[in-house]
Amino acid sequence: MEAILDTNFILACLKRKINFLDDLEEQGFKPILAHEVYQELKDVRQTATLSDRVALDLALALFEKRKVHKMTLGHHKVDEGLIAKGKKGAYIATLDAGIRRLVPNSIGINNAQNSLEITRQ
Repeated sequence: MEAILDTNFILACLKRKINFLDDLEEQGFKPILAHEVYQELKDVRQTATLSDRVALDLALALFEKRKVHKMTLGHHKVDEGLIAKGKKGAYIATLDAGIRRLVPNSIGINNAQNSLEITRQ
């Protein structure tokens, strides 16, 4: 199963020290990073605080080291592309309530246990 990562999910996992790539793989998911999300991460880095920049640098290095599979969302805005892929059956790892409401399968963060939470409809 594919799990397409969103920018806010990546940043939240890094700030909470959740090893999301290993957790996803242990649960049978193949983490995928969209080129558009990768570009968003690089753009956010330009205006981020020092602690966020360190987290973003860590994320970018982690994706290169682990050779996370990359894909493109097409000619959509990031959120629209994630929704389109989610409606086709891919799991979307996001914290965005608007996206989670529109896709049947999503992955979020369980605040109480500081772990990943999978939602299937």
